[in-house]
Amino acid sequence: MALVQSPFFYTVELTALEEQLGHSLDRVARLREKAMKRNDYQTADQISKLQRVINVVQQRVARLK
Repeated sequence: MALVQSPFFYTVELTALEEQLGHSLDRVARLREKAMKRNDYQTADQISKLQRVINVVQQRVARLK
């Protein structure tokens, strides 16, 4: 019976991970906007790198579904 439920829980976990990544991307985007308003370009650049990493992870999770 556990084997029958595995695909369901796998899908649920991937969906939850996608949702969390989306929320993280939103928070990071707001942080980047704040950094740009403060003219903190070094921080904004670091945040941009983080955004790219989150995007790559989102793409990989999407491929797993």
